[in-house]
Amino acid sequence: MSKKKHHKASPWMCGQCKAGFENEKAVRMHIDAAHSTIKGCGIFRCVSRVNGPDYEPSYGERAVEASLAMAMGEHTDDAWLLGE
Repeated sequence: MSKKKHHKASPWMCGQCKAGFENEKAVRMHIDAAHSTIKGCGIFRCVSRVNGPDYEPSYGERAVEASLAMAMGEHTDDAWLLGE
């Protein structure tokens, strides 16, 4: 089973390290402190708040996660969703 980061309690996400936060201001403070040298570090609002043992991410969610992983140079098994 893969270790996907779920953001049910922390719906805001840092685009650089994928850390979850409770609100947008907290993400901005984190970026200023941890990623100050990175220009244009993204802030994302996690749309899906579904969580549970039967939860299966949609192809769209998997494609977004694959796109983020590829942009950060990380390995992803879902690159095929992007035509890679």
